[in-house]
Amino acid sequence: MKKSIELVEKVYEAHGRDQVLMPAKITLDTGEGNDWPPYGGSYNAMPAYIGGDVDISGIKWVWGFNDNRAKGIPYIGGVIILNEARTGEVLAIMDGSYITDIRTGASAGVAAKYLAGKASKVLAIIGAGVQGKMNARAVCEEMPIEEIRIADIRPEATAAYAEEMGPELGVKVVPCASNEEACRGADIIITVTIADEPLVRMDWLKPGCTVLSLGSFQELDEEIPLKADKLVVDNWEQNAHRGELVKLVHAGKLKEEQVHAEMPDIVTGRKCGRENDTEIICACIIGMGSTDIGTAGVLYKEYFAGNEALTTFAFREYNKR
Repeated sequence: MKKSIELVEKVYEAHGRDQVLMPAKITLDTGEGNDWPPYGGSYNAMPAYIGGDVDISGIKWVWGFNDNRAKGIPYIGGVIILNEARTGEVLAIMDGSYITDIRTGASAGVAAKYLAGKASKVLAIIGAGVQGKMNARAVCEEMPIEEIRIADIRPEATAAYAEEMGPELGVKVVPCASNEEACRGADIIITVTIADEPLVRMDWLKPGCTVLSLGSFQELDEEIPLKADKLVVDNWEQNAHRGELVKLVHAGKLKEEQVHAEMPDIVTGRKCGRENDTEIICACIIGMGSTDIGTAGVLYKEYFAGNEALTTFAFREYNKR
C-alpha cells in the first residue's frame, strides 16, 4: 500500500505538470434500470498516457455487476493492456482487479494526506467490502488513526471486518449499527459502496471533518458537496460524467467553478488543501485511468520488463485462477 500511495501521488504530480493525456472514461451501461439488457452492471473503458519517467500508454477495461457476490464472483473485475508509448507495441496484458482495488485505496490515502486534519484519529467507513479494507489500509498509512468505525447494510460483514482489520492494522475497529453512529464525531468519513442514495448527512459532520466519496454513484446528502467549505475532485471531467456529483451536474446545481480544486493541483501546490482545523472538506474521488496505467506501468518496468522467467510465472499463476 505504501508503494501504491507513492505511485498514485506520482501520477497526480504528472497531471499537475501537464504530462498526462487522459480522455474521460467511457461507460457501457447494462444496468438493471435498462429495458435491455437488464444485467445490473456496467463497463468502463479508461485509456491514458503518462509521460515523464513513466512514459507508458494503456487502457483499463473494468466492470462491476451487482449480482456477482451472490454468484461467488467479485463485484469488480478488470484487465489492463500496457503499450509501448512510442510504437504502440503491446507490452503486457495484466489482471486489473487488484490494481483497481489497491490504487483506489491509495487515492484515498493521498486525499487524506492533503485534506484531512493532521491529528485525525477516528475514521468512519461506510462499506465493509474490499474497498472498505483497502481504504482503511491506505488512510492508516498516512494518518494517526486510533479507531475505525465500520458500517454496512450486512451486520455480518461489519463483524468480519472488525475481526480481520483490527489485528492487521493494530487499531480499534468498532462495528456500528447505523451510518449515523459511525459518522458522528469522526475526523474522516469514507463511503465505498455500490449504493445510489444518500448514506451520510450533513448534520452528522463535525467541524474539521473530511468526507471522501469513492463510490460510482451518489452516496452523500447533496448538501455535503454543495455546502462544504471546500469541494475537491480528482478530475472534474470524470466527476461530471459519473459518480457522486453527476446528478447535481445534470440538475444544474453544480458547475465546475464551484469546485475548489482537482487533486493534481493540490499535490503540485497550485491550489491549497486544508488550511485550518475547522473547515469541512468534501472530496469526490471517482478514479482515473491514469492512476491504473501509471501504477501498472511502473510495476511492469520494475518487476517484469526483460524478465521472461518471471513473466511466464505470472501468466501461469494467473491461468490457475
